[in-house]
Amino acid sequence: MAGLVAAAVSWRLGKLDQDLIKITVIALIVTRLIPFPWPKRVPDRHIARRADYPDLHAMVDEIADALGARRPSQVCFAPVADSGTTRLGPRRSELWIGLPYAMGFERAELRAVIAFELAFLEAHRSWLLSALLEVWTSEMRKKPAVRAELGAVAKALLTQADKVGCRVADPRTMANALLRGGLMSDSFTWFGGRYAIDLPSYGLFPVDLYQGWRWKVNEDDLLGRIMPRYLELHTTQTLRGGFTIDRLAELGATLEHPPQPAENPILSALDPTVEARFARWLGNLLSNPSSVYWFVTFGEMPDAVWDELIGHLHDRVLQATAELVGRPNPTLTDLVEIVADGRGTEIKWEHRDSLCTHSSAGVCALFPVLHRNLRLKGYRYTHALRQRQLVGPGGDRIDVVRLAQGIEHGDQLPEILAPTASS
Repeated sequence: MAGLVAAAVSWRLGKLDQDLIKITVIALIVTRLIPFPWPKRVPDRHIARRADYPDLHAMVDEIADALGARRPSQVCFAPVADSGTTRLGPRRSELWIGLPYAMGFERAELRAVIAFELAFLEAHRSWLLSALLEVWTSEMRKKPAVRAELGAVAKALLTQADKVGCRVADPRTMANALLRGGLMSDSFTWFGGRYAIDLPSYGLFPVDLYQGWRWKVNEDDLLGRIMPRYLELHTTQTLRGGFTIDRLAELGATLEHPPQPAENPILSALDPTVEARFARWLGNLLSNPSSVYWFVTFGEMPDAVWDELIGHLHDRVLQATAELVGRPNPTLTDLVEIVADGRGTEIKWEHRDSLCTHSSAGVCALFPVLHRNLRLKGYRYTHALRQRQLVGPGGDRIDVVRLAQGIEHGDQLPEILAPTASS
């Protein structure tokens, strides 16, 4: 494996500028002379004991042996949507697999992920590469040239680790694993932001967080709905450590369709008590632990909480609309006119700056305002985790996202909201 990392960076090392060489030398001196504290394990985890998860351990052993890499001393599941390795000592290491990954990857894709992580672990055994990566991921201020050179080294390591993954899975499977991993990580982040992160302020947190996220992925096409924005962000922004689109291109991936829900994951679910513990850990991470005093299921969450959260979005959109039109108290009709004119991107509010399941900035802005007005007209939720669908007093159903998409393309407001609806 040492030859792998040498191939990844030897070309780059001959072209590093003097600033980068100085920084790397300093990092090497620091890590060599100062007693090195081995990296801490991932916060909270569930050890995957060999007796309990024989298929997973057999997979890890087979891949490590095929690559000529050391077998991890320990394998565990973690509460985050990611995977990685941690050195526990000179000859001890831990492979951790985020619970969403373990439950969401096809087995062939998980093989590729494990091979990637073991290759990256081998790279970390080099003091030079560890120093480079430490500088790359640190908050240290860097000159643009230094940042570019460090990025080139990091990308080379990632690309080489991708190639290692292709040794145990074909390039298409490796590409699917990379795309699925990115979408799952971002979808879990989005899900937490949309359905969990604000709840501690009400003293609440969903104990079935992971079950809820799985439902959105498997039953509500979450990966497919988030994929357009995911590709847009990764194409137009330099995301540190990612290089996802370039890596997918090098693997020959096509980005027309999102991966379908895994049919044969190595893990369907952890014990509910473990998943609940992970959810509590995340809840406490997001807030002062004493502020969460009710751990409830999504089904038990009061509708008034969701209304208030969407109401905050409603108010921010209308405030941004007021700034755009230059007068206070704009109406839903004002917003509709802006979006229908193709000016949705001119509505400046922070929600569109990050992950989003909506097809455009205009739809994103319309959603909370339409939703709020329909709720005031007596429309009810049909599912705690599918809040875009509302049912009216007469039994009619409205998909608020589709309604917003139609309005963006020139459709009229439904009669119940016409001719104007005040804020």
